[in-house]
Amino acid sequence: MVPMNISLIQIIEQKDELLRQRWNSSVKALQSRIDLFQSDSAVFGEIHQLMISLISIVENKESAEQAVDAQLKPIVFRLRDLQSAYQLAAAEMVFLLFLMKDTLKEMMNDPSLAELYRENGHISSGEALKEASNLMNRLGLVFFENAMRLGDEDAGQQDVLAIEYALLYERTRQIAITDRLTGLYNFGYFLDRLKEEKMRAERYHRLLSLIIFDIDHFKKYNDANGHPAGNEVLKKIAEILKAEAREVDIVARYGGEEMVIILPETSRKRAAELADRIREKVASATFAKMESQPLKKVTLSAGVATYPVDAANEESLIKKADSSLYVAKSQGRNQVVSFEPATKVTVTYQPSKPVNKVALVGNFNNWDKDVDLMDRQEDGSFRFVISLEPGIYHYKFVLDDDEWVIDPSNSQKSYDGLGGDNNVLKVSA
Repeated sequence: MVPMNISLIQIIEQKDELLRQRWNSSVKALQSRIDLFQSDSAVFGEIHQLMISLISIVENKESAEQAVDAQLKPIVFRLRDLQSAYQLAAAEMVFLLFLMKDTLKEMMNDPSLAELYRENGHISSGEALKEASNLMNRLGLVFFENAMRLGDEDAGQQDVLAIEYALLYERTRQIAITDRLTGLYNFGYFLDRLKEEKMRAERYHRLLSLIIFDIDHFKKYNDANGHPAGNEVLKKIAEILKAEAREVDIVARYGGEEMVIILPETSRKRAAELADRIREKVASATFAKMESQPLKKVTLSAGVATYPVDAANEESLIKKADSSLYVAKSQGRNQVVSFEPATKVTVTYQPSKPVNKVALVGNFNNWDKDVDLMDRQEDGSFRFVISLEPGIYHYKFVLDDDEWVIDPSNSQKSYDGLGGDNNVLKVSA
C-alpha cells in the first residue's frame, strides 16, 4: 500500500528508472516511424503531390482563405487516405504536416528557385510558398484539435467532414480578425494581442517592442491618383511588412495609412533595425504613379517603443511609439525614431586585463551581446549611456564576445539562474 501522505510527484520520483524506460520506448517507437518516412519513397511521393496541389491552389487563387473555401477538400481526402494507408496516429500526421510546413519555409529562401520563378514572369515565389506553408500549418493544427476532441482511439479515423468544418470555422475566425483590404490583422485583434504579449513579457521578464508605421504624404497620393491607387499602395506595403516580419511577430493595420508590428522578445535597437529595413524596402519599391509624391517615391515614417524600458503598460507603449512617429514626421519623414526615456544612466566598466571590446547586456536588451557595445575611453575604461524608464534592471558585461563578467564596482547582485550572479541596476526618476 502507498501511504496516503505521499504525493504523485514523490511516487514518480521514486519510479524514475521506470519513467526513463517508458520514455526510451516511446522515443524508439517514434524513431522507427520516422525511419519509415525516410526510407519509403511512396510516403514522399504522397507528400510531394500534396505540396504540388497546395502550391497550385495558392497560385491560382487570390488568397489562401479562398483556397480553403473552394478547393481544399480533395487535399483533406488525400491526407485522410495517407493516414489510413500507413495507419498513422494523429501525432504522426501532425508531425508530417509540420514537417511539410518547415520544408516549404526553407524553400522560400532558395535564391535559385526565386530566380527561376522570376524568369517565368512571376514576381515572387516566396509569397506563394508562404501561403502554402501557412495552409499546411493550419491543417496540422486542425488534425491536432480533432485528435484532442475525438480521443486516442478514434483519432486515427478522423472524419473528413469534421476536418472540413474545422477549417471552415478557422476561416470564419480569420475573417473576424483580418483587415479585408490588406490581409493584415485588424485593429481589434492588434489590441487583444498587444495585451496578451505584454502580460507574457511581464510574467517572464522579457521585452516587447512595438513599431507604428505611417505612409508619408498619403493624402496627397490619394488626391492625385484616386483611392483605388491608394489601396494598391496599402496592399503592397502590407506585403512588405509581412515578408520582413518574423513568424512570431503580429502585423496589423492600425487605421487609415498606419500599420503596426508587435515584436515579442525584441529590444529597442533590434526593433528599430527592422523598422529601418522595412523603410528602405518601401522607399526602393516601385509603385504606380509614385512620381506624384514629393520625393518621387512612396516612403514610410516609423516610431518605436519597448516595454518595460520605455513604457509601463500597453497603453503607454502605444503612446510612446506614436509620439516617436510624430517626431519622425516632424523631422522630415522617411525615417525611424525610437523613444528615449528622459532618465539616462551611464554604465562604466574598468577591465582588469586587456580587452578589445566590451558589450553591456541585460534584461533591457534581451541579453544580446551584439546590441549595446560600450565606448572605449582614453583611460582604458568602457562607457555606455542608456535611456531607461525608472525601475530595477539586471546586467552584466561580455568581454570580446566570449567572457561574461559582473561589474566589480557594483555590490548589488542577484542570482542569474546559471550558477553565477547579475548586477542590479536601480533607476530612479
